[in-house]
Amino acid sequence: MAIAKRTGELLAQQPAPEVITIPEEAELTYPDNDPEPAPPPPRPVAALGEAPASVNVRVTICGREVQITLRDTDEARLLERLQEVLQRYPLPQPEAPRGPKPESQGKDFCQMHQCAMTLNNKQGRQWWSHRTADGWCKGR
Repeated sequence: MAIAKRTGELLAQQPAPEVITIPEEAELTYPDNDPEPAPPPPRPVAALGEAPASVNVRVTICGREVQITLRDTDEARLLERLQEVLQRYPLPQPEAPRGPKPESQGKDFCQMHQCAMTLNNKQGRQWWSHRTADGWCKGR
């Protein structure tokens, strides 16, 4: 209550702003190199205080990566809000590879069993194979 009273007293002490009037007939002139008046100066913006708790997170919304900043006065409440955002925008799942797997080894390597194969020759034919518990594998 005392603060409001003191503020009212200080405002009453301030002089009234000076008003300048320009007669209607007065012609405004500008220098030749500046045909238009300068725009009014920007209004001052009140600075916001720093939030005691804040967090940044990157999420994908509609295929675009977006950074979201959450601010709060309470860390526990901020973390609850963060969990809500993360549940709303889960991580995108990687797409399954299409087509055959690229061969990382040559013909002498079995992609199914991840082991080396040997070159076999019989009656003029050649093939790569290896032995498994179930029999012979040709890597197909």
